[in-house]
Amino acid sequence: MFHAWGGGIRELCERGWIHSKAQEEKAYCLTPKFEPIPEEEAKLELARRYFTHMAPATIHDAMYFFRTTTKQVKQWLAQLPVSETQCQGKTYYYIETGRTYPQDIPHCLFLAGFDQLMLSYEKKESLYLPPEHLRKIFNLAGIVMPAVLLDGQVVGRWKKKDRKLMVEVFTALSEAERRRIEEAANTLWASAVKEITFT
Repeated sequence: MFHAWGGGIRELCERGWIHSKAQEEKAYCLTPKFEPIPEEEAKLELARRYFTHMAPATIHDAMYFFRTTTKQVKQWLAQLPVSETQCQGKTYYYIETGRTYPQDIPHCLFLAGFDQLMLSYEKKESLYLPPEHLRKIFNLAGIVMPAVLLDGQVVGRWKKKDRKLMVEVFTALSEAERRRIEEAANTLWASAVKEITFT
């Protein structure tokens, strides 16, 4: 009931009685009544959503995300309309959505702490997180820091306090790259951020 990682709140969410509100402040509300679907059908649907929205991903990534076996992931892939591509000697699977890349993706994104883009892949093999920056995002206490994603790569982490945004960069950035980060911050927070600092 009082476990540090959710306790009673987590139990109520897992049972489908309450769910988190989609907002910045932490709050919960009652979940409307729904008709559960069979377990195997539900798992296949989750896999379909994963390979549609989180892909491209490897079998190993899906095993990590779903905490399941190679056999189970391969069974899902056999039932889904996946395409595959090769990158750095690994096979990545995805379900085509019709979106065009990179035109639909902003140059800079401020990811939340525990963001799904960081959690949806085996962290040591992530396409987005260079291995040398792993411990700056995933610390040893189990916290996943809010990351700055620039042109598809994590280049730093951020913290916003009052009207000040602090960006800790992990690698040297050009002036153009810093401007992209500043432009993204101004677009996201508009007048809510008065000062941006890089460390």
